[in-house]
Amino acid sequence: MSLGAMPSVSATPAFSLESLKRDTQVLSSDAFEGRGPLSAGEDKTVAYVTAAMKKAGLVPGFNGGYTQPVPLVQTQTQKSPAPRLQIDGPSGKHDFSYQQEVTLNTRRSTSEVDLKNSEVVFVGYGVNAPERNWNDYAGIDVRGKTVLILINDPDWQSPLGKGPFGGAAMTYYGRWTYKYEEAARQGAAAAIIVHSDAAAGYPFSVLTSSLGGARVSLDRTDGSAGLLAAEAWITHSAAERLVESSGQKLDELEKAAALPGFEARSLNVAANFAFKVKMSHGVSKNIVGLLPGKRRADEYLIYTAHWDHLGHCPPDQSGDDICNGAIDNATGVAGLLELARAYKRSAKTDRSILFMATTGEEYGLLGSEYYATHPAYPLAKTVAEIDIDPLSFMLGCTRDISLVADRTELADVVRRAAALQGRVVTPDSSPEEGNRYRSDTLSFSRAGVPAVVLGNGIDVVGQPPGWGKAKLASYSEHHYHQPSDAYDIHWNWCGALQDLALYFGIGERLANGPTWQKSHADAAPRAMACSKETEGRSLRPLRQAKDKQATAVLLTAANSRPSRSPRDRTSPCGRRSSSDRCRLARSRAWCARRQDERRAGTVPDAPARHR
Repeated sequence: MSLGAMPSVSATPAFSLESLKRDTQVLSSDAFEGRGPLSAGEDKTVAYVTAAMKKAGLVPGFNGGYTQPVPLVQTQTQKSPAPRLQIDGPSGKHDFSYQQEVTLNTRRSTSEVDLKNSEVVFVGYGVNAPERNWNDYAGIDVRGKTVLILINDPDWQSPLGKGPFGGAAMTYYGRWTYKYEEAARQGAAAAIIVHSDAAAGYPFSVLTSSLGGARVSLDRTDGSAGLLAAEAWITHSAAERLVESSGQKLDELEKAAALPGFEARSLNVAANFAFKVKMSHGVSKNIVGLLPGKRRADEYLIYTAHWDHLGHCPPDQSGDDICNGAIDNATGVAGLLELARAYKRSAKTDRSILFMATTGEEYGLLGSEYYATHPAYPLAKTVAEIDIDPLSFMLGCTRDISLVADRTELADVVRRAAALQGRVVTPDSSPEEGNRYRSDTLSFSRAGVPAVVLGNGIDVVGQPPGWGKAKLASYSEHHYHQPSDAYDIHWNWCGALQDLALYFGIGERLANGPTWQKSHADAAPRAMACSKETEGRSLRPLRQAKDKQATAVLLTAANSRPSRSPRDRTSPCGRRSSSDRCRLARSRAWCARRQDERRAGTVPDAPARHR
């Protein structure tokens, strides 16, 4: 969409604060048990959100129904017998306390992990980024071994914009998901990630809550192939003890790992993992409602908000073992539903709008990844995706709004919509946390769909400078992924209403705009696209389920999904396009849209400012 062709915007509709509060309070109540996937809490959540979508006037968004089946495998590390990580080295045997010093998990379809005498290799930050001339695995064979990995990017302590990975702003290479993925691609048997509050962006308590209960992952046709036998985190102090058992110093290894030319090295110690696993297969659900467009109903804008949270988690000091996820992300789902009601009351948009509450976001963006590889509507005809996660941190009204990812022309749409509110769009206030890789927008960006992810403003009206950022830091330390993330009747909803109006303003422009946005995916998602696409091909579309109705729905989805054109099937891993622009863009979905527009005469072949 060229900026000169920005559509007119109708008056912002009135939003119901009462509905926002009700939906948030209900979804985050103990009755919903933390909304864990494949739980009774999921059943209640799906029923509640589906009923709300119907009442809002949305039509079924997936094969005649309101849910898209997402096949999952669930694993949970059992507490008895006590899970064990033991390091055997020159100085003897060293045990590490489960949930105090280490977390231990697997995504394999197995009832037990028993890995013995696995050589431990320190691989620095565990990055293989040929486009940045960086490979921490160069010159070493880690097949069957345990890799010890530092979290974040090699240059994360450098100033913003400095260094081969951009300094303080975390790339996808810095995320824990990438660390495990790359270790598995290298053939490692297990991976241990070294935690630190500063490098990870959250305290170790977040990991014990997030990883202490049941975990879910996408069910794949190849079962356990390509998955690590053990995935672990270790506290920094415990990692120091582990490295010292080999006669080395962790701080010296950390310094070496941050330098170009780093060489991985064996620690000459062996890891022994032993823990029992409760494993099952099931079908979770994305909840999908559609508001058909009036002129270009076969083109789509998508709003997403993940409905899932952690379910039952390790109890806090009061004995509360339900991670309710009120801020994260009952507020987002409440906002999604209120946006649907507002659009239904307003003038019909040109494009259709899909409202989707996704599953499994907390466990690795699972629902959005599944939709991106099994879309209900062609991604080549999807103008953008807007994710709400969360709606607000309830700080109050702000003079600013944070744009977490400023990589597309969508940034201009966001700025124009914010300007009408008298607000300033600022860069990500915490780039070191890698927030753009921690939301469902990543799944859509990888598929070539431009995406919007916003962060809470920190210049809070009526508060001194620095107050807003301090409050966000306090939430991260004391409430994020904890039972204390619960509904509070004293919340200040001013900022939530403000942001909801902004989400509406952004979406209305995109749903009525004449042409497409373009996506500038950065190096990490591009580099990961091939491996993720390969993984995507092995996602299990159907598993014989105990729930016959769910099985029937899966059969319908597998058999009735329309065949895609060769243009739709192209990807960053496929054949090169004849278009120079496509070779540069690295996004086949975007290229397909641009080529359609050229054929239709809506995009000139001569270079233009916003092409």
